[in-house]
Amino acid sequence: MQQTKECIMCFSAIDSRAKKCPQCTSLQAKYSNLENNPIIIGALALIVVGIFGFIFYQNIYVAGLKDQAQKNLTANVNQISTKNETDGLYVTCIGQVKNESDFTFKNIKFKVDFLTEQNTLVDTLSITDEDLIILPNDSTNFRVRGIAQKSANSYNKCQVTITDAWAYK
Repeated sequence: MQQTKECIMCFSAIDSRAKKCPQCTSLQAKYSNLENNPIIIGALALIVVGIFGFIFYQNIYVAGLKDQAQKNLTANVNQISTKNETDGLYVTCIGQVKNESDFTFKNIKFKVDFLTEQNTLVDTLSITDEDLIILPNDSTNFRVRGIAQKSANSYNKCQVTITDAWAYK
């Protein structure tokens, strides 16, 4: 006499000794199927929540802190100079960047506006300095150099703005 039991997934009658249902092919052990194992389901849910929490933390919270910290970078110009070389006239702006945040910055992107004595815009350079590292709560010297588009006597002042920087703690 053959005894039967009910499949835990499809509820069809199967042999009581069966480890796998012939109808739906699900394993018959109590916690062998993912749908019936609360420990695995709970662990997977915890992992998914953790991943979304990490993404939120990195992309929203820390990014906001980095953006705010980048606003604390100030550039002060000490000197502007021009130099005639064999391939053209070069203009250089030298100064100091002050970091008043707890972040370290690198890959600093500078925007330099060169002005005349009357504060008329002469030229603009956008340069990324990949070697410059600005430590937290510290000052660092910088130099921005590029090919001049006007005559040497046109370049009297420069205004430096940091438009982007990669921040990390």
